[in-house]
Amino acid sequence: MHNNYTSDLNYFLEGDNLNLMNSCLKLAELNLNIESIIEIIEKINELETEIDLLQLILNKGFNLIPEADYGKIVINEEGSAYFLEKIDRKDDIFINSERFSENIGRQYSAEVIFKKQKLNKKLIINLKINSDYTGAVILFIKAENPKYFSDHSIKMASVLEKIASSYLTAKRYHNLQQKFKQEIILSLSNLLGIHDNYTKGHNQKVADLSRELARSMKLNKKTIEKSYWTGMLHDIGKTIIPAPILNKKSSLSQQEFAEIKKHPEWGYRTLKESAELKDIAKYILHHHEHWDGSGYPDGLIGEEIPLISQIVAVADAWDAMCSDRSYRKALKKEEAVNRILKNKSKQFAPLVVDVFLDNIS
Repeated sequence: MHNNYTSDLNYFLEGDNLNLMNSCLKLAELNLNIESIIEIIEKINELETEIDLLQLILNKGFNLIPEADYGKIVINEEGSAYFLEKIDRKDDIFINSERFSENIGRQYSAEVIFKKQKLNKKLIINLKINSDYTGAVILFIKAENPKYFSDHSIKMASVLEKIASSYLTAKRYHNLQQKFKQEIILSLSNLLGIHDNYTKGHNQKVADLSRELARSMKLNKKTIEKSYWTGMLHDIGKTIIPAPILNKKSSLSQQEFAEIKKHPEWGYRTLKESAELKDIAKYILHHHEHWDGSGYPDGLIGEEIPLISQIVAVADAWDAMCSDRSYRKALKKEEAVNRILKNKSKQFAPLVVDVFLDNIS
C-alpha cells in the first residue's frame, strides 16, 4: 500500500512539474512578445520612411508570429503596389521586386483576413491611415507546411497593425503641422520683404548658410532645421521699424540705430506666443549677442548664447558684408573673410568661425 501511495504521489508531482514547465514556457513566450513590442515602440521614432517601418514590423513579426516561413512588404503608390519579397525568415536581404497593378491593401483588408484566416496561409498586417492603405506586411506559411496561423498569432498581427497605423497617422499629422509651420514662416518672411526690399533675399541666404553650418557641425536633424528657420525669420522684428530708417542711405543717427537694435526683441515678442514658432523665438532674440559679451539685447557671454544664435550671427554678418546695402557696396570676399576672422572670439563664436572658414574656402 505504501508503494501504491508513493507511485500515486510521484504521478501527481510529475503532472505538477509538467504544468509548471508549461506555465514557465508560456511566461517566457509572453515576455519575449512584450520585449519585441517594446523594441518596436522604442525604434519607431528613429525611422525615416514607411518602408523602414514595414521592415521593422516584418522583422519583429517573425519573433511574434512563429508560424511564418517568409514575408513580403507591400508599398502602395499612386494606385499601384510594389512587392519587396523576403524569402526566408532568417534572411535580412530583400531580393525580389515585382510590380502589381492592383491595390493590394484594398484587396486584402485586415477584417476579411482575420475572419477567414484558417482558410489560408497568409496573414496581413496593414499600414493605413483611416481607410487609406499605404502598405502592408504579409506573412506566409509555405504550402507544404501543415501549420496554420494560430489565434494568438492573428491577435499579435492585430497589435502590430494598430501600432504601425497609429504611428503613421501621428507622423502624417506631424508632417501637416510642419508644412503649416513652414507656410507661416514663408509668409512672414515675404511680409518682411515687402517692408524692406533688402531683407527679401538676405533672409533666404542666411537661412541656407545657417543650415549648411549646422550640418557641417554634425548637429542633429532637428537643430539643423531650427537653424534654417531661425535664419529665415531672424529679422522679422524689423517689420516694426519704420521703412525710412531701414532704407536710409546716409548714416543712422544714434536714436535711429537704437531703434534698429530693438528688432531682435520685437521678433521675439512677435513669435514667443505662437505654438508653432515659439521654439525659435529665443534664437532670434539672441542672434546679435557677441561672444565677448558686447552684443545685445542681454549682453550674453560665450556659451550663454544659444548655439543656433551663434550660427545665425555668423551667417547674418557674412551675407550683410557680401551684399550691397542702401549705404554702401558689398565688400570683396577676401575682406569679408578677414573681418570674420578678426572678430573670432570677439563678436563670433570661435567654433562656428572655424567651421565657417572650412566651408567658405
